Amino acid sequence: MLKLGLNAIGTAGAAQLTDVLKFNNHLKTLKLSCNAIDDDGVAALVDALKVNTALTTLELGENTIGAVGATALADALKINKVLVTLDLANNSIDDAGVAALADTLKVNTTLAELYL
Repeated sequence: MLKLGLNAIGTAGAAQLTDVLKFNNHLKTLKLSCNAIDDDGVAALVDALKVNTALTTLELGENTIGAVGATALADALKINKVLVTLDLANNSIDDAGVAALADTLKVNTTLAELYL
């Protein structure tokens, strides 16, 4: 488990974590709540989620993620078959973002917990 909440990681930090997550197949839980990670930061993380085979829990609550970030995550979850818990609580996800996530749940049978 890696807890990095409340560290102002932002978009640049999320992009650097992406490089790590692409190759790390041991980390199971990543907590990134309250880090000013926006839609661009999520777009970077999505690249890692498409290839990572170990991460089962990702906490992104209380960032500045909107519909664009939620839609990018939804697309990644159509490919990712290991993530079980995704926390997106207290973001700025609107109806379009929620609709994209809901559509993904028709395909992804691994995600068991989604916090909005």
